Amino acid sequence: MSIFKRLSTTLVTRIDNVVGEIENHDAVIQASLNEMRKKIAQAKVNLAQIYREEAKLKQQIEELNHKQQKWRERAISCAASDEAKALTCLQKRQHCQQESARLKQTLETYQLTSQKLAQDISDSEAHIAEKQQKHNLMRARQSSSAALNASNKSLDDYACQLDGSFDRWEVKISQSEMCHDTHSTIDPVENDFITQEQQQELRQELANLLVEENNNEH
Repeated sequence: MSIFKRLSTTLVTRIDNVVGEIENHDAVIQASLNEMRKKIAQAKVNLAQIYREEAKLKQQIEELNHKQQKWRERAISCAASDEAKALTCLQKRQHCQQESARLKQTLETYQLTSQKLAQDISDSEAHIAEKQQKHNLMRARQSSSAALNASNKSLDDYACQLDGSFDRWEVKISQSEMCHDTHSTIDPVENDFITQEQQQELRQELANLLVEENNNEH
């Protein structure tokens, strides 16, 4: 597993653990994504340094190849007149060959490292892009949920106000209807009869009193 895959796994695990414990999920995830971006940025700096080293090695190998050719030509040119000098030129040529071979091995190591690091960076960037997209989606859902909650709360408040208004209106109408019913149930004709009947009862009561009083006198 690459260093960035391990980093990603560690950070995702950290996110899962921390998110379950604190309320501000958005801030935790954003901080983790920022940390991953910093690591990738540092890796890009390292990769650029490796590329520069590769370029230097290629230049050194090219210079050594050129020196090999020069020492070969020199050995040939002085072989007839000065054998010892020609042999020295060949020794120097061999030294250039050995140094060139060593640098080529180092270059291959750098190239393998840079290829792997470049792939890790690419994979990590794709992983972050996926997580960022999910983060944006979660933010949108959170905003939508908050808006709906606020809307529902507002609607509930309005509903309570409306219910109160309806109740007060109904009470007022009921009171008005009761007053209207009280007045409307009194029939004028019936009222006359009631009055006459009450007066008749009073006359009868008065007559009874007079009779009783006369009887007491006798």
